[in-house]
Amino acid sequence: MINDYRFNNNFEIKYVNNKLYIYYYDLISSFTSNDIIVKKDNLNLYIKGDNLIISTMFKEYLIINGVIKLIEFKYE
Repeated sequence: MINDYRFNNNFEIKYVNNKLYIYYYDLISSFTSNDIIVKKDNLNLYIKGDNLIISTMFKEYLIINGVIKLIEFKYE
């Protein structure tokens, strides 16, 4: 079966080669070099670390680089 990626819009995160990929997010509610908060519906994704940067940002996904120390999920 071949999946058509155009119809996949599920919130998803992947950590690959020291980069955090976040797919189908709603917004970035906070951004500093030590903390980033990404929202999807009623979920807040907290990324904490050092020298965090958003190296790529598109409507469908973003990529975060830096020393990631903690990832937390919190529902509102």
